[in-house]
Amino acid sequence: MTSMQTDHTEEAMSVLISDESERISRILEFLTYSGIDAKSIFDEESDIFQLEVPDSQYRKAVSLLRIYMEQEPEEKLPEEETADQTIRTFVGSEEKYKENSSSAMSFLVVGALVAAALVLAALDILPLPITWGEQPIMFLVLCCISVAFLIIGTVSFKKANVYKAKMNEETTMEADIIKWFLDTYTGAQLDHTIEAEEGSIPKEEILCLKRLALIRDYLLRENPSLEENHADSLGETIYQKIYES
Repeated sequence: MTSMQTDHTEEAMSVLISDESERISRILEFLTYSGIDAKSIFDEESDIFQLEVPDSQYRKAVSLLRIYMEQEPEEKLPEEETADQTIRTFVGSEEKYKENSSSAMSFLVVGALVAAALVLAALDILPLPITWGEQPIMFLVLCCISVAFLIIGTVSFKKANVYKAKMNEETTMEADIIKWFLDTYTGAQLDHTIEAEEGSIPKEEILCLKRLALIRDYLLRENPSLEENHADSLGETIYQKIYES
């Protein structure tokens, strides 16, 4: 297994741990091909491989690795890695709205049902031994549960309304960004840029990842306020429209 040597004066950062040598070799080849001074270290005691990169190339390596992982979902980063190294999937306002609306409805319904049961039991309409006179501790516990659920449901409902207000704005922004990219770049232009950087067109599996990385870089350069995982999500959509439609 070969790799470019890391500058010994610079701290090495671990970006991946795996016990599968073939997969490590593919990722090492991809990172090295992409200009990352990566190296593979084998720990005989634990029988695992570790990929390391120079500190100055760490962010670029993680970005490339994130894109590679999306094509190889079985890959996992080390459990002990920090949040900056965790691969996060972009969740849009529409999905957040649906999640919070569903949570709000569930908590409000359960809270209201518990409150109704307490009232009906207190009025002797429901023959349940949960009144203050019969089970004061149970009554207090159920009251707390009902109030807590109603509060959580109300808060979730307010969050849902916030995300609902952002949905149209986010959808319009994404449509504008995608339209701008498709009007500005073609698949041939992207491939020409990759060929100019690499000296030749890479093999297909690497070319796909290089295309995604280039699209992502262009998106972030034109829209610096865009979150990285949002750029990844938009990049996949743009890739499909350019190369798969």
